[in-house]
Amino acid sequence: MTTVVKTDPAKPSDASIEAAAEVIRNGGLVVFPTETVYGLGANAYSSEACLKIFSAKERPPDNPLIVHISDIGMLKEVAGNVSREMLCKLEEVWPGPVTILLPKSKEIPDTVTGGSTLVAVRMPDNILSLELIRKAGVPIAAPSANISTRPSITDSKHAIEELDGRVDFIFDCGPTVQGIESTIIDVSGGECTLLRAGAKPVEELENIFGPIRLTDFSRGLLESTVPLAPGMKYRHYSPRKKLYLASSEPFIREVSGRNEFLGKILIIGSEETCSKSRLQCISLGNENNLDEVARNLFSALREFDKTQCDIGIIQPFGEKGKGLAVMNRIRKASSGYVGSLDSLLTFLA
Repeated sequence: MTTVVKTDPAKPSDASIEAAAEVIRNGGLVVFPTETVYGLGANAYSSEACLKIFSAKERPPDNPLIVHISDIGMLKEVAGNVSREMLCKLEEVWPGPVTILLPKSKEIPDTVTGGSTLVAVRMPDNILSLELIRKAGVPIAAPSANISTRPSITDSKHAIEELDGRVDFIFDCGPTVQGIESTIIDVSGGECTLLRAGAKPVEELENIFGPIRLTDFSRGLLESTVPLAPGMKYRHYSPRKKLYLASSEPFIREVSGRNEFLGKILIIGSEETCSKSRLQCISLGNENNLDEVARNLFSALREFDKTQCDIGIIQPFGEKGKGLAVMNRIRKASSGYVGSLDSLLTFLA
């Protein structure tokens, strides 16, 4: 049976933190909020506990987990060969939505890293998650708290719907702040490489880490055969219904204005696009406010599944700043591109 506890993530009760920490110490699973999305956590030192994560999520075992820590001292326990220069850089971005790939210590089982010698580590910027890690006394391995391939969970109501009965404890804390996962960079080699675009824009990280090499993996254009970090392999973030990415904003506006698609096609786009649409729409917010778009994306994909429409078409956004992360998630959630009425009619047939 799953224990569900409602609490304020900024002022969590001592009793709730202690109860969840005991679950972690005893090898159980806890769903907890971070500033990005909800995580599904277990003791990162316990291979047996972490295997339960893969089972609960129906997640492939070669898909690595992120290890969450509460302080720099804990970093030294989970990763090896971290230079003083790198520690200074990490202190500039942590706590925050940034995950760093580093050589793993012998304390971290291969179960956590998918067999890789590198471990993904981050320190979340969330009072509840930091207190939970401290009270548990161990780092917490945690992917996003959703069934594998489904949209990440940014509101506890969706975690309860999806994971009640699969886990031991769920914190019911409402929506998260960022609504999109952390940025992942690999600093283990001679250069910094972006593995997954996320809540912290690359442009800001380059001010700290220097030039960061972008890859097709980080943009969601290609999947890796050997994933070094979450989001590099397998389908992610997808609604159950077919979703297609419009080739351009003019095309999605053309589709939005056609009465023959009423009740069949749903539009997911900016409030500007939705305000001019004759079709059913889910607004992601102001098209110039990518923080708002990112925060609303995953909940919009889940809302789409609950409609009566046959397929969805989602609007593209610019890829500067947080737009890079938004488009990464949209590409991975989509079944492909659509750019003509003829192809659209084929999808509806």
